[in-house]
Amino acid sequence: MKKAAGFIVLLIFMTGLIGCSGKTVKLDLPFTADDVESAVMYHFEGVPITAEKKSVTDKDDIKALYERLEGLPLKDKTIDDSGSGGDVTSFRFQLSDGTNYELIYVCSGVKNGYLASQTGGFRYFTRADIGACWNGLNQELVAEHADQNELPEYDPT
Repeated sequence: MKKAAGFIVLLIFMTGLIGCSGKTVKLDLPFTADDVESAVMYHFEGVPITAEKKSVTDKDDIKALYERLEGLPLKDKTIDDSGSGGDVTSFRFQLSDGTNYELIYVCSGVKNGYLASQTGGFRYFTRADIGACWNGLNQELVAEHADQNELPEYDPT
């Protein structure tokens, strides 16, 4: 009886580990850095009314941003976003074919959040520090106020 109970506890534990792990994928942007005419990064902490934006037009900066995002490890797992008020960093890539591609990163802790794209049709958990792009890309990029209606939209439902 003790062996059976121990086996059941082990089975439940292993099932829990498998269920929590999620499938790992890599971010595969459907364009190259050369396809990007410009990019706009948006950032706010807590509420969108405080949003700022930085315009990225230099080809080296665009390439650096692209290389930072392309291939990021992502996990397909359930995300608890019951907590609101986190940092949000989003990107709107303006492509040479006249279209836009948008990414939204919602940080829920240090290197902990989700990356979503209405354009790409996905939402994944990530431990990548995507929010660091805001301060780390190019110190000379100037932040300006962004209106809420400028921000990339994502409907999580």
